[in-house]
This record gives sequence, structure tokens and C-alpha cells, in this order.
Amino acid sequence: MTQQELCTSQPLPLRGARNVRDLGGYPFVDERGQHGVTASHVYLRSGALGGLKRGDIAYLEAYGLVRVIDMRSNFELGIWRDAFQTGRVPHIDYVHIPLMDQLNSNGFQGLLPESMFHVYRDIVDNDADSLRVLFDALDGGGCTLFHCRVGKDRTGVIAMLLLGLAGVDEEHIVADYAATQRYMGRGLRAQRIIVSILLRKRVPRCLFEANPHEMERTLAHIHATYGGIRRYLEEVVGCSAERLDCIAGRLRGTISEDEG
Repeated sequence: MTQQELCTSQPLPLRGARNVRDLGGYPFVDERGQHGVTASHVYLRSGALGGLKRGDIAYLEAYGLVRVIDMRSNFELGIWRDAFQTGRVPHIDYVHIPLMDQLNSNGFQGLLPESMFHVYRDIVDNDADSLRVLFDALDGGGCTLFHCRVGKDRTGVIAMLLLGLAGVDEEHIVADYAATQRYMGRGLRAQRIIVSILLRKRVPRCLFEANPHEMERTLAHIHATYGGIRRYLEEVVGCSAERLDCIAGRLRGTISEDEG
């Protein structure tokens, strides 16, 4: 099967955001060898939400959204506000948990990474404290949306960790990551041109692509260095087994809100 066929994640029909996707619909195998498909209306991945229209917000409320986790930096928030920032939308909890990515989070200042794998590896290796707080916020009832600015890098790492925790195989995890290129490719290319003009230097193309190889390398790094996603989340990030069981159970559709 092609990556497009493997990816069941289609963007929600929103006017003000083009890459809001549900993590439901992916096949998984749990620790006991039981097969299933990840549940919808539990976790949404997305880029920035500042362009959402009233109808979009109403759609997300009807979809079951109860929490938004914004992983952008304070620098980014100062330029692009979020549609769900505290108090702006009743009944939807907004949580700001910055996750640094060396690129968008600091306005592309400093040395640019050689590849996106280096960005993802640095998040995995160096941001355990932020990831622990983030996974605490992911453990809750209803539907939770997590996002960065584009919905490719920081969002891609969290989606990878969630899907892997649930027992989704690497082919589908990589396909979910690569789908951003299909839905946001034109916008990513435009961003590269703009950033190159602002910085007055040619910015590497790889920084504005969702190349499957980058996520494949990241998964290989986690397995080789930490022994897998579950072990990494427990032993390095510091998530409790109970919390991980609950998050995995929700994504698998085996734990209801009342049980969580």
C-alpha cells in the first residue's frame, strides 16, 4: 500500500485551518496481541488555529473538543494569537505548554538544523520535562487537540508518540506524518520563500517538508536508544504506567470517559 492509502487521517472541513486531523482510524495491536482501530474524537493534531471562523469553532465544539494544547513558544504567541486562548471560548480548556523546535519557536534565529531528524531527536532527547507536562494534559476526557504553528514538527512528534503508544505500526505512523506534505505542501513552500527573504539566505528545503525518512529515522533512534516508545515515555519522560495505560486505552477506544 502507498503512504496515501495507509493514512486514514483526512483534514476536518474547517475554513480557517487546513491540517486539523483526527488520530482515529489506524490499525493497532495491543500488548496482548489484540487487534483494533484507533478511536476518533479523542485526539486531534493541528497547526495554528488563529484563522478559525465562528463556524469552525462551532464545528469543533460539536465534534467534542474540550481541550486545546498549544505547543508554540511565547515568541510565536506574541505574533499569532490562538482562537482558544484563555477565556475566549467557553467550555474549551486552553493549555499552553511550549515545546522548542529550533525553528518556528525562535523565529529561525541561530544555526539552522541539518535535517528535521535533528530537530525531532533533540525534542526526544532534551525536552523530557515539557513532554511529561504535555502527556499529563493529554490524559483527560473528551476530545483533545494539540498543535504547533504548522502542524508538522512538534505536532508530528507528539502524534508519533501517541500512535506508537497505542500500538500503531511504524508504516502508519510515518504515513500520518507524511500526510502534512500532501495537505500543506504549497503553504510550506511559500513559507520557505518568505523565510529565505527575511533571513537573506537560502533556507534548506528539508526544513519545509514532511519527508517520511525524517520520521523513520526518529523512530529508529527511539528504539535503538530507549528500547521503544512505551519505555521511553515511562523511563525518560517519567509518565506513570497508569497514565500511559489510560491514554493508550482512550486512543484504542477501550477506556470510556467514565473509566478514565
